[in-house]
Amino acid sequence: MLSGEFHAVVRCPSCRSNTDVWLEEVPEQDDGLLGDITTQDVVEECEFCGCEMDLVIAACGGGWTAFATEGPDEAFEVENLDFAYDDWLGELQPEPQPSAIFYQAIYDWTGLLYSIGDRNSGAAGVNRMLLVQLFSIVEAYLSDAIIKLTFDDPNVTQAIVKWHPDLKDERVSLQKVASEPTLVRDMLVSQLRMKTQFHRLEFLHGMLRAAIGHHLLPGDKAERDLLLQSVHYRHYCVHRNGRDTDGNILTVLTLEYLNELAARFKALVGQLATVISDRR
Repeated sequence: MLSGEFHAVVRCPSCRSNTDVWLEEVPEQDDGLLGDITTQDVVEECEFCGCEMDLVIAACGGGWTAFATEGPDEAFEVENLDFAYDDWLGELQPEPQPSAIFYQAIYDWTGLLYSIGDRNSGAAGVNRMLLVQLFSIVEAYLSDAIIKLTFDDPNVTQAIVKWHPDLKDERVSLQKVASEPTLVRDMLVSQLRMKTQFHRLEFLHGMLRAAIGHHLLPGDKAERDLLLQSVHYRHYCVHRNGRDTDGNILTVLTLEYLNELAARFKALVGQLATVISDRR
């Protein structure tokens, strides 16, 4: 087996959503005849419906392909992410003022909302783009804020690692720990920057609750449902060009809806920023 960082976007055989798959190992290329294929069976979980996907990872011709056993005629490319151009991420320091950047970006976004947003249709393509951009602004803040927390407080790093499903059972040698005093923090930051989807609000809710005792999602059910439903709308816009799993075009992305969603995100960020500021 070849170890490293490997990624594929696979269509779930159950809900038909495109879900991310992260692999630490893939089969090595066969040294035999050209065109020989080696395979590896893995089980991964769909991030949207939670079902287990039986996948086959095949190595052939210098690359890798993923197949779902329930849909073997559909192939998905596996990328090797162990490239030098990602090394610069490990050298980045955390953004010093993530909330200030967020509010500047939201101000610009609001200007765009009312200058180019379609006032007549909740199905307009420009409104879909505005929704996706809104999520990008929120995700950037959440990423920067959480990464800064790990740099500022070793206890936060420890709490997240203990909670994180992909890190809590990680094993490293004592020699490596002794030679790299920031190893645990760096491993966590790498996980956050490379593998964490910051629009997964429920996942981040659990992480922040474990790290600093903060509930990211609002307690009010209507507000919480609005935020969580917007994650589905984002998925439909990014992966399905605005159509839901039944093929229906979204019609709810009106200017009023987008403005309301932005207000909820501003409240979410404001509460988290206050909690972080009070910890200093």
